[in-house]
Amino acid sequence: MALAYDTLKFISTIFLLLLIIPRSVTLACYTSIFAFGDSVTDVGNRMLISDDPSNLRMANPPYGETFFHHPNGRFCDGRLIIDFIAEHYGLPFMPPSASVAGNGSSIEGGVNFAVAGTNTVDSAFYEPRGIVNTYTNASLNVQMIWFKDVLPLFCATPSECRKKFKSSLFVMGPFGSNDYRHGLDFGKDIKEIRTYIPVVIDTITAAINELIKLGATTIMVPGIAPDGCLPVILTSFGSANGLDYDPNTGCLSWMNELNEFHNLRLQQRLNIIRHLNPDVVIIYADLYNAAMKLYRNLKKYGFVQSLAACCGTGGAYGYSDDVRCGDIELINSCPDPWRHIDWDGCHMSEKANKLITMTLLDGTYTSPPINTLCASPSKFTYYD
Repeated sequence: MALAYDTLKFISTIFLLLLIIPRSVTLACYTSIFAFGDSVTDVGNRMLISDDPSNLRMANPPYGETFFHHPNGRFCDGRLIIDFIAEHYGLPFMPPSASVAGNGSSIEGGVNFAVAGTNTVDSAFYEPRGIVNTYTNASLNVQMIWFKDVLPLFCATPSECRKKFKSSLFVMGPFGSNDYRHGLDFGKDIKEIRTYIPVVIDTITAAINELIKLGATTIMVPGIAPDGCLPVILTSFGSANGLDYDPNTGCLSWMNELNEFHNLRLQQRLNIIRHLNPDVVIIYADLYNAAMKLYRNLKKYGFVQSLAACCGTGGAYGYSDDVRCGDIELINSCPDPWRHIDWDGCHMSEKANKLITMTLLDGTYTSPPINTLCASPSKFTYYD
């Protein structure tokens, strides 16, 4: 009887531990997220800081129709990758930095500094080369200045900041796409565009190193997604030469090769940063291959359209610079955005964003696998 009692007591103790341990691990997960980037990550800054109506299409219907049911500054019909990451860790959607700066708001859950259309590198580098960013000069350096400006809302002293940053996730990007696409828009050839890559990588590196000095311990750095699959690129740089296209997807091969080259150089630099900072976790998020998985397996994921915009008009890809999604002449989108990878010719649909996020969070396309670093049950519903 004593042995049976001891055995029962042991089993009960193990059972209680099993109940306690997952909760303690979950509590050790990220309690705030700070994000930097361009339109892939922007949750409203461009809408808040721009006074040019031609730059405010995302403030008009049908943007936001799928999830929020109204425009909110996101270049999507619903949530972005950064939104799904926040949901996964049980955090609220991050506010855009322009909505909290100077008003005394708490940013305990983090804040988002990304601005659509921004280059990584300052305009001072591009303008002497004849490249003018007509959208914004909210470069990565500018976003870092904003970050330090609002930091007192998060922590009072450097030591307090370091303590809080231990449970913070920093998302650095993606960055680079606009640097290369704006250069192409101004007639630069691919040979010159490739010379910008080291400058872009250096700028990203400097920002990461600055975050590390401030106390950041976990930084996710996304690569560039395959821009050669975007309707805006396929329309603007289409070719009569079939060899310029990937036979399996229809994407422009030379543009995707540029993105892959950037991603390779970025990963090489991240390896150096890891070596120099062994106590800091640097996570590479492979947006390129996560997205290509969708383009190569349309039916598997329930898509019927891969290269045509849901919200747009004109041409083979449903995109035209003359009448774009959010223009008053084009109010409606397609009736089934969940069956489109592309939303507006330049950005992915909510469903595509969600599927990509799933493969990041389950560790398939993050290195090291993010699910091995922070054990937190998903807070959003997965698609079947």
